[in-house]
Amino acid sequence: MEEFNAAALGKRSVKGVFALVSRTFLLNIISYGVSLIIFTVLSPKDFGVYIAAIAGQRIISFFTDFGLGAALVQKRESLEENDLKTAFSIQMLLTFMVFVATLFLRGQISSFFKLGEDAERLFLVLVFSIFLSSFKVVPSILLERKVHFQKLIIPQIVESLVFNMILVILVLRGFGIDSYTWAFLISGVIGIPFYYLVSPWKIRLGITRKSLISLRFGIQFQAKNILATIKDDALTLFLAKTLSFVELGYIGFGQRNAFFAYRFIVDNVTKVTFSTFARIQDDTQLLKIAIEKSLFLVSAIIFPLLFGLITVAPYVIYHFPRWQQKWEPAILSLIFFSLNALVSSLSGILVNVLDATGRVKLTLRLMIMWTVLTWTITPLGIYFFGYSGVAIASFIVTLTIGVTIYFVKEIVNFNFLKSIDKPFLCSLGMSIFVFFAARFYAKDLLSTSIIIMIGGIIYLLSMYLLVGKQVKKDLALVLKKT
Repeated sequence: MEEFNAAALGKRSVKGVFALVSRTFLLNIISYGVSLIIFTVLSPKDFGVYIAAIAGQRIISFFTDFGLGAALVQKRESLEENDLKTAFSIQMLLTFMVFVATLFLRGQISSFFKLGEDAERLFLVLVFSIFLSSFKVVPSILLERKVHFQKLIIPQIVESLVFNMILVILVLRGFGIDSYTWAFLISGVIGIPFYYLVSPWKIRLGITRKSLISLRFGIQFQAKNILATIKDDALTLFLAKTLSFVELGYIGFGQRNAFFAYRFIVDNVTKVTFSTFARIQDDTQLLKIAIEKSLFLVSAIIFPLLFGLITVAPYVIYHFPRWQQKWEPAILSLIFFSLNALVSSLSGILVNVLDATGRVKLTLRLMIMWTVLTWTITPLGIYFFGYSGVAIASFIVTLTIGVTIYFVKEIVNFNFLKSIDKPFLCSLGMSIFVFFAARFYAKDLLSTSIIIMIGGIIYLLSMYLLVGKQVKKDLALVLKKT
């Protein structure tokens, strides 16, 4: 195994999380601002079409991945050039063949899902973007192995800026769904050179048998991801056939807003901690500390955001220009998807521990359980609650987090409740204040915003009183030079 200094790795990991979160903060604000424009300009039907197209792309993406990137990041031994060459060659050739096949079958796909010409063009570009992403795999792997996420974020910033700029301009000019098509295509092409600028690697083709054997972890890892795709994105395509695109738009609105903070915070934390957990998997005491710190960090950020969103969502939608009556039918979905994101933010960290310590077969069994539950409970939810039943069912499935906690505790005896209790209590107190304040004083968007800011101040002050000294101590340790 590659040698590492535990203290240095810990600092690098925290700095990696900080780099990903802080350097993408402005980008995520921009991205969410663009989303507000999208929700204001596009109809629920158009947004529903976009949600269906994205789901189709994700399904194809996971079936063409094989988890090669995760296998190379998790590999204990040093990487060889043949490993990189084999991973790149398989990824590129497979994604190109899938794009060609999709090109020939586009008519049948469009007919089956009743897509218009604009939706068909979007789907083709999304599949082509999978092929483009194969050129970004190796540079990303090299940086992730070294936990140098502060460099990896540079090409992502470029792509995000280009994508959002093109998207908002075209939407405002009335291009509709085609706005997404051009934004994905142009940003995907422009981003490639920046990956090789921050992580140089000479492109080579070739597949070696030894490397294929060493990458077998990836197949197990991706089997779990494929099940996750069946659980979520295949379900979305099923909904596209059973519900209207308008109802799918309501579901997408609720899910997109509920999981915005999740994608921003949790995805960045898990990206860094996967590498970190993998490096320290043999030191149970260090692993215990890393798990508890990760759970605290995620809950301290996610809990107040989602508690607050659940409380003020009806008022924001009612007072936001052109949202009243347009997105009000999505409120129940937004609330239950927020509850889903709250529990999933913790479950995601724990599943990450299992993956990083090589227990992929175990997470595969967990994913089978979640997939069966999702496809069993969701139709029942739709039957009893209509399209809102999709979000309700998704939350019910997340309540199985106790099973994940049990399996992780078999590896290391961490304290789950102690890691999240203070953020939970402070978030609950904040949301109680916001609930009653909004009920009596939220008369317009400005007064609602003021209530939200006061609620945020209450949360920060209460957290400072409870854990301020410990957080200062941890930050001082991270910022101290080695």
